Amino acid sequence: MWQRIRLLTTLSSQKGAAAPAAGAASSCPSPGAAPQSPAPSSSADNERSFLRHLIPMRVYSSGPPSVYLRHAFLHQNRLIHRFLGALEAVPLPSLPRMLLAEGFQRMLEGDAPQRELRALFEDAEAECRKMLLHLDRSEGGHRRCRDPHDQGASHAVAHDPLRRLLAYELRAACSHYARLMAVSSSPYAPAAVVVRTIIASDVRTDDFLAKMVFEFEKHPRNVDTGERVGEAVPLAVEELMKELLLLERDAFGCFRFDPRGDNHHLVHCLKLADVTKTPASYSIMLDPLMKRYGNYCVECEEVYKGRWNQYKVHCGPEDHRIDPALPLFETVIAKDPITGGSLNMTVHYDEPICLRHKHSSREEKGNFGHTEVFELAIEAKNRTLWERYFLDR
Repeated sequence: MWQRIRLLTTLSSQKGAAAPAAGAASSCPSPGAAPQSPAPSSSADNERSFLRHLIPMRVYSSGPPSVYLRHAFLHQNRLIHRFLGALEAVPLPSLPRMLLAEGFQRMLEGDAPQRELRALFEDAEAECRKMLLHLDRSEGGHRRCRDPHDQGASHAVAHDPLRRLLAYELRAACSHYARLMAVSSSPYAPAAVVVRTIIASDVRTDDFLAKMVFEFEKHPRNVDTGERVGEAVPLAVEELMKELLLLERDAFGCFRFDPRGDNHHLVHCLKLADVTKTPASYSIMLDPLMKRYGNYCVECEEVYKGRWNQYKVHCGPEDHRIDPALPLFETVIAKDPITGGSLNMTVHYDEPICLRHKHSSREEKGNFGHTEVFELAIEAKNRTLWERYFLDR
């Protein structure tokens, strides 16, 4: 399985091993030296989706994207380790990962023209499509590959929900960088559109993933507390829901309740209109996993003389920085290899991957997300059927 905790632990151990070496080299640091950045925590607050490790920032600058992306990654080289470390750790077939890593490394070298980088990213995107659509398979349904590890990883994409979601995230990253390398005055617009389309359409309508999400929704829970009762939820389904929540938070941020397919969704294919119909359907929002990784705020108020509860649900604030030591944004000045002058870049680390797509004029002017308002009747167990029938209408 894709282990976010294991990757964070590995990176923090590498940073911790480098700190004593730096201290031995200079035992008397200068008074004006900057304090060392804290090691990333492995708590739920610092967990990020696989896609966020591959798209950790947004850069605004003039000139070719391959040039200013190269300088932005070299300025914060810890993001390079996270990018390549995530590609190495994810349990997916090696060919699309190698093509994406090759394009990324050649972009950092700065010698290859942008059209060659785009060709590499497009080849990686095509391999991800083959992997998801089960192309290049033999008559028996197995992929033709010499490496048994790749054969097992390819087979798991069709049968393991978490690996299938990770394959979609890998395809979204390849498509993102392929659109960035295109010749455009605003390259981030098509890149954000293609990532949003993959998450809001392809992932949401995937039958296998939808089946697992509905299985999680139908699991019996306590109506008052949301605690699960009966058998435990399968680990694969729980890891899928965790990754789905992190993915949508990283992709859309505090605007993830905006309409997708003309419906407001809590996560994946679960519509807010369906979740908020009855106390039994609302219990999924009280689930411990949803409360820990969902990052939404619920306000409750009694209305209609205490017979109903009015709920207001909205997304909480997000911190999109993949490393807490990174600033919210910064200005980077580098040498332009084409003109020889200075290249000014504004790098944002605290922005979602996708741009906002659908919103009302009121939400746009106020710059706030959608708030779902609904009402649920308060169950009074000491009332008769006659009182419930007339008073709750």
